[in-house]
Amino acid sequence: MIEIKENVALAPYTIYKIGGNARFFVEAANVEDIREAALFALKNNCMYVILGAGSNVLISDNGFDGLVIHMTAREVRVDGERMILGSGLMMARGVIESGRAGLHGFEWGIGVPGTVGGSVRGNAGCFGGEMKDVVESVEVFDTSTKAIRIFSREDCGFGYRNSLFKTHPEWIVISATLRLQKGDQKAIQQEILRITNERIAKQDIGTKSCGCIFKNVPWEFFGGDREDVCARFPEFTIFRDRAVIPSAFLIDTCGLKGSCIGSICISDKHANFFVNQGGGTSKDVMALIAVAKEEVKKKYGIELQEEIHLIGF
Repeated sequence: MIEIKENVALAPYTIYKIGGNARFFVEAANVEDIREAALFALKNNCMYVILGAGSNVLISDNGFDGLVIHMTAREVRVDGERMILGSGLMMARGVIESGRAGLHGFEWGIGVPGTVGGSVRGNAGCFGGEMKDVVESVEVFDTSTKAIRIFSREDCGFGYRNSLFKTHPEWIVISATLRLQKGDQKAIQQEILRITNERIAKQDIGTKSCGCIFKNVPWEFFGGDREDVCARFPEFTIFRDRAVIPSAFLIDTCGLKGSCIGSICISDKHANFFVNQGGGTSKDVMALIAVAKEEVKKKYGIELQEEIHLIGF
């Protein structure tokens, strides 16, 4: 039996430590909890939203006038070269368990601060890997039919920081099955450590930040082929072999590192990280987002797109 709480502060459930209260709040550890929560939302005619680690979300200062379902399903099961991971499991924990099992191919996930469910939804990726590279299937609870569905990787509609689940909020991710490869345990651990150290050097780990604010920008956004784009913007030449131009680079070249609105500041280390230095508000974050978008558009003629999930706006 689930416990529905009312008027719960959401800021403590986010890494940003920003956000108002949820009208209703529940923790869901399994399918039955999710089923009960969905029925509650239906009976009370209210919206619902899924919250994992709160690492890639910005919650409005006004909170969320509906039901927040906090996913706590943290299953880890190894079956040969497969790993079954609960949607509420932190990605880093999944990576560590894959290393212990001597499974290779998921090391890059140590750089993703969120949960498995959120990473599937947004096709999270870093250091050359994405969820679409390792997901074999995704187990989903369909709140419209009250039935469990299994999506193959091909069914998930994975794209850059996107999946079919983003456009179908009625589908709640329960777990993901990853297909990995047997590898040398020591070599896997060394790669995990290498990525961890690189991430610490480049990003504001341990700060109140929701990770990257914006998606990186595909070349086609700038119009013309890569040679033409590099001719117009010679500074892009260093990214010629990449699929995207880092948004952090674009923000940095606009001279915005260190810029602040209220207590929200653009990181001096990674310009796509907006850090809450204490007492920051969602209003401040949104205002700084607007500044970054305006300056990048003025200089490069393109519109940055938010990667973070906005709740309550």
